[in-house]
Amino acid sequence: INPSDIQTAYRKLGKPDRNQSWSVDARQELDLKVGCAFSRFQTRFFQGRYGDLDASVISYGPCQTPTLGFVVQRHLDIECFVPEPYWVLDAWVYK
Repeated sequence: INPSDIQTAYRKLGKPDRNQSWSVDARQELDLKVGCAFSRFQTRFFQGRYGDLDASVISYGPCQTPTLGFVVQRHLDIECFVPEPYWVLDAWVYK
């Protein structure tokens, strides 16, 4: 998101769509319920099965996987970064 995207969105404001609003509400509630239920299931299932797993809670959330993907990709980009020479220009304007 950049300033021009935000400005464009403000110029195109319209009447809120109730169905889209309900869709967002439903998605948030499902994400929460699935995340809570599956986190509990995973935690109870994996506790005590692996000696080196010392987490008291094994968390799951439908949004965590793509977010983790972004974080891992950024980490890999940083790790693989090769610096390149570059120029810096300073400009001075006088009246």
